[in-house]
Amino acid sequence: MRVLILANGETPSLSLARRLVREHDLILATDGAAHRASALGIIPHIVCGDFDSVMLDQAQKELPHTTFIPTPNQDRADLEKAIHLVQERGAKTVTITGAGGGRIDHQLANFALLLRYHTELNLSIVDDLSSVCAVSEEITIPTRPGDTISLISPSGSARVSLTGVQWELSDYLLPVGTMGVSNVAQAEQVRLQVAGGVILLCHLPQQERGT
Repeated sequence: MRVLILANGETPSLSLARRLVREHDLILATDGAAHRASALGIIPHIVCGDFDSVMLDQAQKELPHTTFIPTPNQDRADLEKAIHLVQERGAKTVTITGAGGGRIDHQLANFALLLRYHTELNLSIVDDLSSVCAVSEEITIPTRPGDTISLISPSGSARVSLTGVQWELSDYLLPVGTMGVSNVAQAEQVRLQVAGGVILLCHLPQQERGT
């Protein structure tokens, strides 16, 4: 099952939101993101959270066919609780949007979830400019020439091989820092191999001229 989670951060564009809705089987909004979903004309199947940032009565009127599930555990943020909820329901692929903007600690924690759960789920964070996932094995990324591919090493322990880009890497120990940022795809696919650690992979498709 493919699940889209709309987090209560920066709202995605209407075009991105509609595309993501079409591509997923279950739509979930976290807490105050219920209002963002409603404003976008999206009807989530589920809204979950501790309901401290949603006007619950209003949201229930706006979304009468949505199931509201309280998740009051204060040991985890609403987004992580949402991931647990959809895991229990059999999710295999989870795409998160609306995870940027706002408090920097929330943004960092959201990206930390990619590191925490990437071996359990096909998990990514998507916005209008990019997609980010955590990688600890071999993957192939569909690209177009000119797309930006950035690799970020959280620990400096991962060895990386990267082909199909302007600056290829072969079993390279990627250090913590900016060494892997702003590579450029040269082909219709880029192959990434990671061993001995985990890498955050950022794919920024080349923007169409005039957009």
